Parts: sequence; structure tokens; C-alpha cells
Amino acid sequence: MEGIQYTIANPWKRVLAYFVDSMFMSIMAIILLFAIGEGDGLASIAEYSGGDIDIILEKIMPTVQILTGLQLVLGILYYGVFQSLSNGGTLGKKLLHIRIVCIDGSEFSIPSSILRYIVNTITMQLCFLLAVVLFFTTYRQALHDLLVKTIVVDE
Repeated sequence: MEGIQYTIANPWKRVLAYFVDSMFMSIMAIILLFAIGEGDGLASIAEYSGGDIDIILEKIMPTVQILTGLQLVLGILYYGVFQSLSNGGTLGKKLLHIRIVCIDGSEFSIPSSILRYIVNTITMQLCFLLAVVLFFTTYRQALHDLLVKTIVVDE
């Protein structure tokens, strides 16, 4: 980052960008679920009123597993590949005028972006509190930023 001045993005902008991206990814996963002919499983989830474990195992879990797999693949493509190729931005980041940059000034690569996504996904699934570390670090870095040596800045 020699010679370049950045303004660290407000953590709340990051949270909002993450929310926008999560909504976009969920919509895309549901569209793909229907495109591959598995959308009827969503009706089983919507109609489920609790109780019978056999209904969960037989009708709901396969749809949840497919949806989870779709979200993982879409996440790697969106956060891993697209984010790197679009200068550190996603739809949510672009709407809020923030982006990811490498601390050392190097290019934000696809492998770094994929690793950042995987670590973020794991920390969000295991313990959401690990993600809020970004509110308390000097450069507002979350665990995934610290690992791949990135920061989120205003454009």
C-alpha cells in the first residue's frame, strides 16, 4: 500500500454489503434449484409444521442439502472468482462504494479471494461472534481479512 492512501470502510457498510450479497446469493440459489428441477422441495419446507422426523428426512433434508451445495458453489464463483476479477467488489460492495484491497499492494488474486470466502463461511457458521472482530481491529479486519492480508476500503 506504499504511496496509496485508503480510507478504511465503515464496518456497518460491510455488514450491509454482506446482507445485500447474501440476499442476492439466496435468490440465485433458489432460481438454480428450480432450474435443475428440485424446486418442488421448497413446498415441503414451507408446508412443514413440525413434529414428524420422517418428513424431515424424506422430503426436507434432500432439498436443504441441494440448496446448501448450490450456495457453496455459487459462493466460490461469486465471492471467490467474481470478487477478485471485479477489483475486490461484489454487488453489495459496489452499491456501498467499498472494495477489498491487499495490504501489501498486490493484486487481489482468485486463490486469496476463495480462501477469504471459505474462512468467512466457516467463521459465520461456527460462531458469528468471530465475524464481529472487525469492529475491534485497527484496520477493521475480520478474521478472513487477517488471514489473507486484506482490508476493505472506501472507493
